[in-house]
Amino acid sequence: MVPVTELETRSRRRIYRIADNYLAFYLGPLTRFRAEIERGLGRSIIGPLAAFIDGHMGPVYEEAFREHLRRLANQGELGQDIVAVGSWWGADSQQGIDAVVLARRGLTRVPVLVGDAKWAGTVNAGRVKAGLARKAARLTEDAEGLQCAICGRDAVDHADDDTLTVTAKDIFGP
Repeated sequence: MVPVTELETRSRRRIYRIADNYLAFYLGPLTRFRAEIERGLGRSIIGPLAAFIDGHMGPVYEEAFREHLRRLANQGELGQDIVAVGSWWGADSQQGIDAVVLARRGLTRVPVLVGDAKWAGTVNAGRVKAGLARKAARLTEDAEGLQCAICGRDAVDHADDDTLTVTAKDIFGP
């Protein structure tokens, strides 16, 4: 993966991830317990394994959120001339934005929407939006003109009218 604002052919800022979620789960959380599962302790491992699920699901849910934004862009619900949806991170790789939507303005690609996905059940949109605004200021000089999207697993509370809210029900259906 490269930041959505950069060209894949020229960027050196890459992050490698396993694209298959099942394989990523097998090589990630499940690997810790694989030997004991193979020895017959599968049923007793379920509790300790569940503690690692939230850490595994964060990046998976972020990608599902980006896919949902791509569907909305294809339907024309995010504006016109949308050319890319992806994640972004700064040069230090410390500050990242889960979803950035770029639109073509003349000959350039400019951010028009920034979004943050949280695997938490209920998300406070006001708090998340404030953090997203700080990150967006590093992305572009015109951060105040960006639309915001906040994604929570079950609900998004305290969202203003300008914020696009997304839940798992929106992404995966009822």
